[in-house]
Amino acid sequence: MNPVDRIIRIELFGQTYTFRANVEASQAERIARYVAKQVGKAQASGEGPSRLDSVILAALNIACDYFEMKDQREKLLSDIDQRCQVLIDYINANG
Repeated sequence: MNPVDRIIRIELFGQTYTFRANVEASQAERIARYVAKQVGKAQASGEGPSRLDSVILAALNIACDYFEMKDQREKLLSDIDQRCQVLIDYINANG
């Protein structure tokens, strides 16, 4: 089943925000929960941070998570490439 535009609803600060995303329904719900969780964590981290401060902190945390995972993915791909090259060299030498 191909993903189609899904309506995602997320509640932040007692207000519901709605947007469209080209992902599966379960993925859309997961994204909405993740963003709401990050905003909640940012809001709880300070002494009454403003809504804007909470959203900015959440965005920074999400960006940090993204780049950490991106770096891990790049390292994994590099490791896989190296292992494949070792196998190719072995096969060429012994084949």
